Amino acid sequence: MWKKLVTAIAIGGLAAGTGAASHDPEPGVPDVDRLTTPAAPADEVPQFAAGYGALSTFRSSGLSSLEAEGFRGAIFATPLPPRPRQVLIPAGGPLMAPVITATPTKHGKMLFEVVPPGEEFDSFTTRHPEDFVFGPSSSGPDRPWVWGSAEVLVGMTRAVNVPPVVTTGPATQGFGVAGTLGQPGTVPLFGGQRLLNDWRAGLRAEVGAYFGSSHEWGASARFYSLFSTSEQLVADNNGTTVVAVPQFQNLLGATVQFPIYVGFPGLTGGTIATTAQTTFTGGDLNLRRVLRDSESWRLEALFGYRQLHLGDELGVQFTGRSSLVVPLLGVIGEDSIRTRNNFYGPQLGGVISTSVGRWTFQGLSAVALGVTASDLDFSRTRLLGLGNVVTVPLQQSTTGGRVNYFSVVAEGGVKVGFRITDHARLTMSYTGLYWSNVRRAQEQFNLSPTLTGGTTYLITHALGWGAEVRY
Repeated sequence: MWKKLVTAIAIGGLAAGTGAASHDPEPGVPDVDRLTTPAAPADEVPQFAAGYGALSTFRSSGLSSLEAEGFRGAIFATPLPPRPRQVLIPAGGPLMAPVITATPTKHGKMLFEVVPPGEEFDSFTTRHPEDFVFGPSSSGPDRPWVWGSAEVLVGMTRAVNVPPVVTTGPATQGFGVAGTLGQPGTVPLFGGQRLLNDWRAGLRAEVGAYFGSSHEWGASARFYSLFSTSEQLVADNNGTTVVAVPQFQNLLGATVQFPIYVGFPGLTGGTIATTAQTTFTGGDLNLRRVLRDSESWRLEALFGYRQLHLGDELGVQFTGRSSLVVPLLGVIGEDSIRTRNNFYGPQLGGVISTSVGRWTFQGLSAVALGVTASDLDFSRTRLLGLGNVVTVPLQQSTTGGRVNYFSVVAEGGVKVGFRITDHARLTMSYTGLYWSNVRRAQEQFNLSPTLTGGTTYLITHALGWGAEVRY
């Protein structure tokens, strides 16, 4: 029977190709002209996907030899499966069946999206977890996308110019001259150079969320800090070397340099302790608006509020006692100056992001305009000590107060991330920040009774390593 079937199909194709109306069949071969006409009912014609067409049901106007052999019905009882990336659409029209589309991801994986009947499908607006890692589509369009990050920072602030607070020099120059500024052989022991520019540790943390069905609006908050750093000098002099505290005094209308000796061979001995310290912290709150979002890059605008804090301090404490006839007679002194700068103001900026495979790249730029409230406290004390109890004031002065300055704060940075899962990435970053019109204690200090006054600027650099999680 199967041999006859194959022969019949072959002969039927030949007859259709040559356009012959009829011929005399060979003995034992069914007459192909009597096979099914094209007027078969629609409900008996199975439909297939594009590229396959429709196969008509073989049906004879009479009982053919095939039917006589017991073969009835369609050539194929069930439709052939579709080829790769084709969709099988049953009878009833394409809108009655789900559409299954294979979509390659950025990592070579295949994701299959199923769109229920009656819903429109646009592959360009369908976002996957791989895209910027803002969260899986299963979270729902109305649920916010949230993220959080933490970084360990290694950063520095602009160095400060510290005057020569403690000096030494050759004792052969004599008492009152040795260790004074401008004399040959005078060497600063503390100050006389730029300090507080060493790299130090810090932290930065950020949290945020995007809202709405399109997630075009968001909010974020950041906090960052470079921990305090300081430089110190602590010495105990037994009167074998020259240790001097330079200072200038007004005498009869003239400015005269007169050092106080914490140590001078054969004359005085004592102790001295100095310190210079700085700390920097900041934070901001921002609203974010997505301006442009494509498959390869994203541009956002941010506007919000920024606050910064810079604290500086310089202190000197010393005691110099005579080693001659009156060993308990000496000078006790202290200089202390501290500044605290706080910036408050609105800011405007932008964030641009892109991704290549598992790598993501982000750039940030922002400018804030506002007010710096600068507080300053300064005190200077000189006492004449007799024994361990009696002190006679020689000089006491204090000054301070708050001054407000208009300031500009500009920030720029880049962050590189490597995604280790759909929700987590490792990051490394660089951030630079400029802050105008600040007062720094070390540069306000003067060896004369008055301060230098004026303002300066702050620049910070920070490298960061951390992790980020998004859902």
